[in-house]
Amino acid sequence: MNRDKRKWGGESSRGAELCRGLIPGPAGLVQMAMERRDAGEGVLEMNTQQAIHRVLTVESEDTAFVHNNAWLAVVHGGYMQEPSYTNLATVHKMKHLDRVKLVVAFVKSCVRDGLGGARVELKDPTGSVSGFVAEKADEVFLGKIKAGVCLVMREIVIWRPHKTTCLNITSFNLEAVFEE
Repeated sequence: MNRDKRKWGGESSRGAELCRGLIPGPAGLVQMAMERRDAGEGVLEMNTQQAIHRVLTVESEDTAFVHNNAWLAVVHGGYMQEPSYTNLATVHKMKHLDRVKLVVAFVKSCVRDGLGGARVELKDPTGSVSGFVAEKADEVFLGKIKAGVCLVMREIVIWRPHKTTCLNITSFNLEAVFEE
């Protein structure tokens, strides 16, 4: 009986090491993410499904925007160090009609709606969300809202139509637009 326990790692640390071998392929990425999460290394507090989703989608997406001049200006401007800053991964967890004090995001895409406003896809290193830019907000910033700029938004409202997360961007909560 004692011998069987060692075979499966019950008493021997060597058995535990054999069980912890690296799995090849995409499953290995999931395994590494779970081990990083368990060790608390650089991963937000999240459950296993969220960690797997992040590894397979967010971390594998193109993150070239972090080298964009507009994004670097926002980072060096100190907005992300403010205590009221909320990243987009946290925004996803918030409820319908919650108000967020400070959000900073890169505009990945921008599609005009024909009524003066626009639908934007916003991104930061933790995730992405959709947003709707009101006509007045675009007028105040002289049409600067387009793909490749960074937006600094304060007191922004989260809107959840059909289980998707959207930000309602108006002229009152759009503080700054950083261009490339």
